Amino acid sequence: MDAPSFLLPRPCFNKTPEMVAAFDNLCQATPVGAFIDYALPYPKWQFLSFLCETRNLVLHGSQNLQISQVEPRQANDKRAFSNQLAIYATTDGIWVLYFAILDRKKYPEMTLFNSCFQARISPDQFSEPLYFFSITQSVLIQKPWCTGAVYILPRQSFIQESIQQAQGTEIVFPHWISSRSAQPIAKLLVEPDDFPFLDQIHGHNDEKLVQLSSANPNGFPWLEALDS
Repeated sequence: MDAPSFLLPRPCFNKTPEMVAAFDNLCQATPVGAFIDYALPYPKWQFLSFLCETRNLVLHGSQNLQISQVEPRQANDKRAFSNQLAIYATTDGIWVLYFAILDRKKYPEMTLFNSCFQARISPDQFSEPLYFFSITQSVLIQKPWCTGAVYILPRQSFIQESIQQAQGTEIVFPHWISSRSAQPIAKLLVEPDDFPFLDQIHGHNDEKLVQLSSANPNGFPWLEALDS
C-alpha cells in the first residue's frame, strides 16, 4: 500500500526473542497498580504495543500522574463514537503517547487533530499502522510537551470502534471506549522524547480547520488548515 505523504508509517518493530523475554520479565516483576520501572533498551512504544498484542489490555494516556481509578469523561468531537461519556483508550503504543505528553492543563486552548489506523490491503491482511498528528499552531510553537503517564487497563469492558469505509478501503482504528470506570493494572511514566514523531506534529489553524471540515467532512486531513 502506497500511503499518502502526510501519513506517518510506524517505525520498524521487529520482535526478537530477547525483546519478548525482557518484556515478559518486566511484566511479571511489576506489582499490580504500580509504576513500571522501565530501564530496557527498547522504545517504550514497543513495550506498550507488545502488551496489547499479547494481553487483553488497552492504554490510556494522561498528564495526571496520580490516577488510581480511571473514570469516564464526556468528550467533545464531531464523530459520534468519539463524542461519548466514556474512557477513551487505544491498543497502539505510539498513539497513546501523543495524548500523554501534550500539556493540556497549561494550554487549555489547544485543540488536537489526529488519527491512527490500518487499511485493508488484502482479504486477510491490514497495513501497518499509519499516523497523523496536529495541534493548534499557536500552541505548537510554544512546544507544549510534558511528562505524562500511560495507564494500562483491562480490556474486558471496552468496545472497539467499528471498521469504517474510506475512499473504497476498509479502515480499522485501534480506538476503544468504556462507559465503566477502570482500575489500572500498571502505569508507565513517559517523556516527550519517548514519542517517535515529536518533530512531525503539524500545527493547524483552529478556525480554518473547522470551516474546511464542515464544508467537506471527507476531506481529511484538510491540508489547507495546516501549518498556518
